[in-house]
Formats: sequence, structure tokens, C-alpha cells
Amino acid sequence: MENKELEVIETKEPVRNEVKEKLEKQIAKKHEKMEGRSRILEYLAEEHKWESYLFVVVGILTILVGGLIFSGALTVKENIILIGDHPKALAWTLVIIGSLGTAYALYPFFKPAFPEFKKITWIKGWKFVGNIIRTFLFIFIFAALFLLYDAFIQQILEKILG
Repeated sequence: MENKELEVIETKEPVRNEVKEKLEKQIAKKHEKMEGRSRILEYLAEEHKWESYLFVVVGILTILVGGLIFSGALTVKENIILIGDHPKALAWTLVIIGSLGTAYALYPFFKPAFPEFKKITWIKGWKFVGNIIRTFLFIFIFAALFLLYDAFIQQILEKILG
């Protein structure tokens, strides 16, 4: 009996070790995921400060206000000094300032992409023109095909519906 009990204990021990190793691996993966998230948040906090996000929002809102003034949906009282007489100039000023502010705030996000643009090689000459011609030909053929399908379906529906 003692031999059988020893065998059972010996067979259970490797199983326990395997289970223990699997649990440790799962715990390690969870820690890696948590560290990964914190690295992303850390990167956003260091490289892209919250001020940039706020600056983008304010820039877009400034552009929208300028557009509303320009379109006439938002009016400026005429008795306001300097800007009351020239609401279009105010609108253009707001749009320009908002655009420059938004571009300035978004620049750090796109800065790493600029060196990659230098690596791009563009096709030249007749190959470029050939690609343009093929593209427009493709668009023309499919537009004509869809127009024919539409006309065919319309005739069928007229016969069915009366």
C-alpha cells in the first residue's frame, strides 16, 4: 500500500508543478499587459501633453465660430468697437488663427512621419500619366455599367408595378 500511495503522490507532484507554472505564466502575461497600458499612457503623458489636446479643441472651436460668423448664422453687434463694422474680417481672422493653432497643436503628432516621406520614391513621366488614364477609364466603365444596370432595373420595375 505504501508504494501505491507514493506513486500517487509522485504523479500528483508534476501535475501541481505544471498547474503552478501555467498560473505563473498567466499572471506574468497580465502584468505585461498592465505594464503595456501604462507605457502607452506614459508615452501620451510625456510626448503629447494634455495642453495639445486642449489646444486642438480650442482651435477647432475657433474655426467653427469664424465659420458661423462668416456664414451669417452668428452675428456681431454693430456697436462693438473695431469688429462691429467688419464682421467678415473678424470671421477670417478667427478661421486663420484657429487653423494655425490647430496645425501647431497637431504638428507633434505628425512629426515622426516627416522623415518617412523622404523615403518615398514617386513614379515619373508617362507611367504616372498611364496610371491616371487607367484609373479614369476604370471609373468611367463602372459608372456606365451602373447606369445601365439602373436603367435595366427601372424598366423591370415599371413592367412589374404597372
